[in-house]
Amino acid sequence: MNSLYSLCLLLLLILPIHAWGPLGHSAIAAIAQKHLSPATQSHIAALLTQGHDTDLASIANWADEVRAAASGRGPLKDDPEAAAFNAKFPTNALWHFVDLPLGTEDYRKVAAFTPVNDVVHAIKRCVAVLEMAEPRPDDFTKPQALRLLVHFAGDIHQPLHCGTGFYDLSDLGHPVLVTDPRLCIGKPNDRGGNDLFFGPDSTQELHALWDDALVFAIRNSSDYRSLADFLESIPPVGSTTGDYHTWPERWAIDSVQEARKAYRNIKFDAATIDGQHLRITVQLPTAYIDENRSLAATQLAKAGMHLAQLLNNLAWH
Repeated sequence: MNSLYSLCLLLLLILPIHAWGPLGHSAIAAIAQKHLSPATQSHIAALLTQGHDTDLASIANWADEVRAAASGRGPLKDDPEAAAFNAKFPTNALWHFVDLPLGTEDYRKVAAFTPVNDVVHAIKRCVAVLEMAEPRPDDFTKPQALRLLVHFAGDIHQPLHCGTGFYDLSDLGHPVLVTDPRLCIGKPNDRGGNDLFFGPDSTQELHALWDDALVFAIRNSSDYRSLADFLESIPPVGSTTGDYHTWPERWAIDSVQEARKAYRNIKFDAATIDGQHLRITVQLPTAYIDENRSLAATQLAKAGMHLAQLLNNLAWH
């Protein structure tokens, strides 16, 4: 068993599978917390008190926990608020990602791949609720909007939550990756690496590797505070400029550009299709984790700083 597979198998067995995982999302929130303006801290404290929460890290994984509760799993499976939220917003599982072709350069020009339930629209919806004097009855509450925003700001910086592989499957024995959005329409995709399997028995998902194994491998620790401290040592990212209401689109495109690196040098072996379900076996480069660990760290650091910048720019009500 090669070292890459051994490490992935160990980490994927011991770590829960969500976007960036609880470790990554909590670290992102901890970074953002340190860079909030006094005024923003005051607005957030008021919302946290309403939800009986303490800081951004304490709410960073609520969106994943609510999603799990919908199928009877996780710490919120018997929580009345989670049950009511899932009943009111049954498609909330779709809010965590957007499947854009790897060649996408402008979110606004690929309407065929940007449904209203994607992560970009979800972030904009959270911003709208937080900037309303009073949320509409058909929307979520302000505390819920904050919880969702903290989480989705992390999701949108995970490369495989925005960039995905589309394929020409004319020959199932030799799937061909297609990156040009114009050629991807109507073609099957791997759902951000969820349908790409590697390892000696082809059971390990590429998406899960990015969600958890790579995050843990940054510091070989499950302490989110330690991870956050390390991530802050990475050279700082510049402030996002322009109208903050357009930032989600730009963050998504940045993640697509990084996703190209995540697909680099992957060998696509064979594809099978069972109904609507695609499965492609792949071979990862031997040094895949070493080559992408720093990319994962940079994206986590970006997410924390970008989240703080967005929160500091909101017109809070």
